[in-house]
Parts: sequence; structure tokens; C-alpha cells
Amino acid sequence: MVLQDIDSTSRVEPGGWKRLNTLGHYNVPNNSVLMLTTRQSSLYNLSLLSERSEKSTLSLKNSPTLSRPWVGTSSSSTSKDAEGQKLYHLVKPSEHGPSENQEKMVTEIYLTRLLMMKGTLQKFINDLLEAIFSTSSRSAPLPAAIKYMFDFMDEQALEHGITDAEVVHAWKSNALPLRFWVNLIKNPHFVFDIQKPTK
Repeated sequence: MVLQDIDSTSRVEPGGWKRLNTLGHYNVPNNSVLMLTTRQSSLYNLSLLSERSEKSTLSLKNSPTLSRPWVGTSSSSTSKDAEGQKLYHLVKPSEHGPSENQEKMVTEIYLTRLLMMKGTLQKFINDLLEAIFSTSSRSAPLPAAIKYMFDFMDEQALEHGITDAEVVHAWKSNALPLRFWVNLIKNPHFVFDIQKPTK
């Protein structure tokens, strides 16, 4: 079965609202195994070089799953589907901004989701840090970009007459985490097809 945000089982609620499908909508039990597949035709499936394209900006601004619950005070900022139905995920956005009760409810929902997401991502983050900083458990050779950077540093040491191996080692030790990995972690749009944050 293919799970989709909106499909024929989605119901229109009073006021023209349509809730995005969740795992609960499909009655997916806990500890189920899911498989992610690429979409055949999707506004999200853009090339890595389409950062400035109109389509890239449009698709991410109109994404119901990526938009904030209260983007503005007008209803025009609400995401709509092809039939003109207003879409929401877990909590309907208010057209006049959040009330104190709604804000507390949203905070509680997002705190729970944040903690669940942290637990889900923890293994992957640990694996990433292990791959970045561990040299003993490396099963594959260094990526070509890192090998090139290390070779360049060796050439620069020879060219400038630096014979102390500790100096070259310090260059490499500092350059790998600080200049290579931190740059990729701080700028994930270099690697992944996501919109660059504006702040």
C-alpha cells in the first residue's frame, strides 16, 4: 500500500478543511516496517542545481508539511490542494493567529513530536558522527574530496619547506572536521535537495 498526504480516503471537514493523512489514518500499527520510495512526478523532486528556480521556491512554500502553523494573519497563506481545499496536518491553523489555549496545545504536540523525532534520529546521528570522526572502523577509503584535500596539504608542506610531520598532521586533523564536515552539516543544501534557510 502506498501512503500519501492526500488520496481518495481523505475526508473534507466543515469549513473546507482537509487533514493530511497520517499513519493513524491508515491504521498502521506500532513497530511496522515502512519503505520510502521516490516519487515519480513531484514538485519536491528537483535537481540539485535548481536552488534559484521559481519551481523550487514555489514547491517548498506551498508544501503543507513544511509550512509553519501560523505563517501570517491572512487566509491566503494557508496551503490548498488542487481542488481548493485548505490543508492542515495535526492542528488547523487559525486565520487570526493562535489563541493562548491553541498555542499551548500546539507546543505540547510539537514537544512530543520533537522528543519522538530525537529518538528516531539518534542512531543516525551517532552513525554520522562515527563515520566522521572514527578512523579505526572505516570500512571504505576516504571520499575523493578528502583525499584530494590531504594530497594538496602534503604538496603545500613540500612546496613551503615544512618538514615537521606533526604540523601537516595538525592541518589534516583540523581541516577534516572543521572545514569539510562542518561545512556540509551547516549547509545541507550542498548535498541534499532542500531549500536554503534564509536566516
